[in-house]
Amino acid sequence: MNEFDIIVIGKGLVGSAAAKYLSYNKERIAVIGPDEPEDYNQAIVFASHYDQARVQRLIGKDQVWTSLNLESVRQYDTIAAQSGIKFHDPVGCLYVNPAGKDDYLINAGSLAGQFKLDYTAYMDGAAITADFNDYSFPDHSQGLLEESPAGLINPRLLLQAQLSIFKQNNGTILAETIIGLTKDEQGFSVKSHEGNTYRAKKILLAAGSFVNFLGLIPRPLDLKIKNEIILLAQLTEDQAQELSGLPSLLYEIDNDITEGIYLIKPVKYPDGKYYIKMGCNVPEDIYFDHLEQVQHWFRAGNSEQFTDRLKQALLKILPHIRPVDYQVKRCIINRSVHGRPYIGETAQTGLYVASGCNGYSAMCSDAIGKTASYFLQEERFPENYTAKDFEVFYR
Repeated sequence: MNEFDIIVIGKGLVGSAAAKYLSYNKERIAVIGPDEPEDYNQAIVFASHYDQARVQRLIGKDQVWTSLNLESVRQYDTIAAQSGIKFHDPVGCLYVNPAGKDDYLINAGSLAGQFKLDYTAYMDGAAITADFNDYSFPDHSQGLLEESPAGLINPRLLLQAQLSIFKQNNGTILAETIIGLTKDEQGFSVKSHEGNTYRAKKILLAAGSFVNFLGLIPRPLDLKIKNEIILLAQLTEDQAQELSGLPSLLYEIDNDITEGIYLIKPVKYPDGKYYIKMGCNVPEDIYFDHLEQVQHWFRAGNSEQFTDRLKQALLKILPHIRPVDYQVKRCIINRSVHGRPYIGETAQTGLYVASGCNGYSAMCSDAIGKTASYFLQEERFPENYTAKDFEVFYR
């Protein structure tokens, strides 16, 4: 069958969530996107959910992000029960700024009160390390701890869980790459790299950082698309077990060498080994304008040049660990004009978008997908959001 009521282009975390919610209405829904590539040299598009661990926090940068985080995490038990797939580990999330109190810490109390959330505040580094002596922070650090259900998620397993539920609802999953989209009086036609054409009355673009490429959208979204570098530090299984209760960390360091570190306790990866994951920004980060630049980054980017720098940063935070090996990985994020997702209908009637997630989509992808599916069907946002929250900006 090549005819659908709605096609979701993008089979990542947001696209799979949106497709799942759309499928509850029993319409003919398809989600189209490639599987995780086995050969990067042959892949056309890539994603950052090819991973085992992402931070889950509750108190976001503002009211919208906090609401999205909470909506998502409150669905995790249901998603796990319906799919039979466990993807969430509520070990808590620690936020630390080594320079002291920042805007996030100043606003956290108000947001916590508004959403009735508990947290523990820390006024210096010694207080933090007294509770978490595996970590080490400067004396003038300040921070906060969110306990369960904050912690981490496995994005690969969350994706599998969402698609499992979607399939239970008779949704169609197509592991193809869409390379063109056209509209006529009857609706939309989308063409895949694999040579197939599919039609639908409505389209939701949830193609992440690739939304502006491959002829998917008539007018590009105003997005800054940049690389990110991940360090994986391999530990022995015994070391990993010793750190099994370590909360996820958001470390707002900015020392002209690394910026915005996030760190996740050791988890088991597909190769059977245990790795601590640490990601951050660096001054040499690359911004992309064309598909070919992104492809080159994923296939052959020189991320290894940062290995020593990231190792040193990691060992300052966790000075007692003894990694047996290191490797670096490459990923990509996008940033919107207002710092929140773009959700809405484009200038082309029937063509909708959910993108621009600013590197935060994993922890709240379920709610972003739900909000996009609601807007697509109702032509308005749920009552707890406004159109301004997700306004779409174009170049």
